[in-house]
Order: sequence, then structure tokens, then C-alpha cells
Amino acid sequence: MKILAIKNHHAEGLGYIEEVLKDRGVDFEYCEAWNGDRKTGGDAYIILGGPMGVYESDRYDFLKWEIDLIRNEKNRLILGICLGAQLIAGAYGKRVYPHIREIGWFQVEKVADDPIFHGIPERIEVFQWHGDTFDLPDDAKLVFRGEQVQNQGFRVNNAVGIQFHLEMTLDLIEEWVRTTEGVDDRIIEESKDRIEEHNRLCEIMVDNLIREIEKNHNI
Repeated sequence: MKILAIKNHHAEGLGYIEEVLKDRGVDFEYCEAWNGDRKTGGDAYIILGGPMGVYESDRYDFLKWEIDLIRNEKNRLILGICLGAQLIAGAYGKRVYPHIREIGWFQVEKVADDPIFHGIPERIEVFQWHGDTFDLPDDAKLVFRGEQVQNQGFRVNNAVGIQFHLEMTLDLIEEWVRTTEGVDDRIIEESKDRIEEHNRLCEIMVDNLIREIEKNHNI
């Protein structure tokens, strides 16, 4: 099994997902799309976050490539995180637009089950870092809903998107907070009490992801 992780920014990698994949013996590779890489393949894709918006694809042409990849890929599972989720919505013809800025810890409600999120509780506190949102694709199933930003997680066909960042580690949170102007550094202290549970939820998601890939590809 091999997972291809598509990066849209040098600082936004797999985070804790990388640690879980290594622990489970699952091979993965990065596609540095932001830096001109256009590799495809593997058994599944994880499309990661980035500070740009889907509506800026004329400025960031790699976003157009990713949208085309999502539209054309019908067999492999696609997991989109933050910008990755927004790219899935955009690939299905839906609007992605500036909205409420959420940075830090917010509660979301699980309103439907999905194989990728089986075993995750009905209410969880997750790490957010976004200012955009999206309209839900036609025929999509809403899985997670937020109080201020409703569309927090969904599935449409072979694509699953989450607006929040289950991949975060404490080191990543510290790096993002300290390198971003105007972000309250109290988020770092808040994260120390929350990151262990957050990592546990990430492990549940990744284990489910691995099982679904195995099922889809008879691995």
C-alpha cells in the first residue's frame, strides 16, 4: 500500500498522520505540487492544506491541476484536509469563498457516520486554521457540522473532506502560531491540554483510512 500526499505549501505536511503511517508500516510519498511536482499514483491521495484560496487558481496554477485530478480520479480514495476539502468542493462545481476566520480549538458535531470516521465520538474538539468555507457538493453527505462554519466534513463518492486539521502536532501548532502575525499565542498553552486526545482521533481516522484502502484495492 502506498499513499500519495499532495502538498500545497512547504510548511503543511502530513504531521501526525505521517507518524501513524510509519507506525503502521504504510508507505507514503509527498507530491510537492506547490513546487511544480505533478506526480500521481499510489492507492490513495491525501490533499493537504495551504494559505491560498481555491478561487486563486489563476495565481496558483497547481490548484487547477489538483481540481482536475479530483474530477478525473474515480477509483482511488481521496482525503482532503482544509484547503484539500475546499478543492474537492471546487472540483464538484461548488463555490469556495472567504467566511469566518477560525483559528484554534472549536467543537464540531458528527451528524452522520462514515467508514473513515467510524469510532469518532459525536462531539469532538478539533484544531482549526482557516478563513474560507464552501458550499456542499450535490449528493454529498455532511458528516461533521460546526456552530459558526457549518460544513466541516463530508463525503461525495470517493472523496472525503474535512475542514479541520486532525493531523496537527504540538510542534506544528507552535510553528504556525509563532510564524503568523496577529495570532494569539495562548493557543499554544491551550493545545498542550488537548493534543493527546486530538492525536488519538487522528489515529482512529488513519486506521479507518487504511482499512478502506485495503478494502477498495483488495490489498
